[in-house]
Amino acid sequence: MNIRKILILVDLSETTPSLLRYGVQLASSLSAHVWVQHVYYFPPDLAGDVLIPPDALERYEVQARKKLEDLKHSVASLIEKPLHTIVVRGDLAVQANRLIEQQHIDLAVIGNRGGGLSSNILGSNTLKIIYHLQCPVLSVPTQASFQPFRRIAFATDWQQTSPKHVDQLKSLVNSWKAHLDIIHVSADKKPSENVNELYHLEDIPYTLHYLWDKDIEVGLQKYVAEQQTDLLILIPHQHSFFDRLFQRSITQQMVYHSHLPLLTLRE
Repeated sequence: MNIRKILILVDLSETTPSLLRYGVQLASSLSAHVWVQHVYYFPPDLAGDVLIPPDALERYEVQARKKLEDLKHSVASLIEKPLHTIVVRGDLAVQANRLIEQQHIDLAVIGNRGGGLSSNILGSNTLKIIYHLQCPVLSVPTQASFQPFRRIAFATDWQQTSPKHVDQLKSLVNSWKAHLDIIHVSADKKPSENVNELYHLEDIPYTLHYLWDKDIEVGLQKYVAEQQTDLLILIPHQHSFFDRLFQRSITQQMVYHSHLPLLTLRE
């Protein structure tokens, strides 16, 4: 997973400056190009017409573009490469995917106001974004300060982890010269297969941990809280415990440490 192009999705709220700064510093550490996109949406009425006058929409877009340009200048000194800014009306996932496809984006960065995925800037669309964006998604807590990921945790049951995912993990570990903690999660205590033989991990530093807990969500939460983890990686498969974990985090706000970035890989 070579991250050469990064998309930062912003809502132009009070948390946008810190998210933008984080994303730009991340991009700078990887010598990546950056696109910053603001997607706004006004729901139509039953006839399909937007209930806001066209001139009001135009004024909003002009103001949004100016605000985005001001934010762009505020972080210009943090990165050598130029920043590309885009303001567009429509569905967030559709517009983001259109840009991802056009520019061959490698990673999307979104904000997380803390307390879990339930308070993500994308609100109730969080799962929709994670499942439908055509690239990996990094969710960043509010006010988080970027630091290279030296300790990366990957939680998996190995049932749907493909060689492609392993290659992505290796690339990320090598990019940041990090150590990989593989957390094998299971509700039943039974021997694990030899992951080194299965996935040829001998060329990266890693440690295999076993998490046996009837309540996997609680067990993972405890592990993340106790370890010096800089980044947690998940693969949110449909119809798996990861799907249940994401659903639970949205309703109960109990899964992730508020200062821990979360990266979800594509299937």
